[in-house]
Amino acid sequence: DRDNYPLWKSMVLPIIRGARLDGYMLGKKECPEEFIIAADSSKKFNPEFEDWQAYDQQLLGWLRNSMTIGIATQLLHCETSKQLWEEAQSLAGAHT
Repeated sequence: DRDNYPLWKSMVLPIIRGARLDGYMLGKKECPEEFIIAADSSKKFNPEFEDWQAYDQQLLGWLRNSMTIGIATQLLHCETSKQLWEEAQSLAGAHT
């Protein structure tokens, strides 16, 4: 619930920072383009996008699993860890 937000944040943030994943949810590690233009002008899949997405989705799943069912249900529409983190803060009324 909203009253648990400060406790929840104090529990998850050190773990996420320790795993060096905080850049994903804080917007410091931006999502690369899904496709890149190769030397022959063809459109190629960007492997950096795949790596970014894998780490971000692992973090998104972990964050959801650390929430109460009621809060997680309200944030089901979030597609990235950054979106979930920001909306969890907003839901709790914590805009800092």
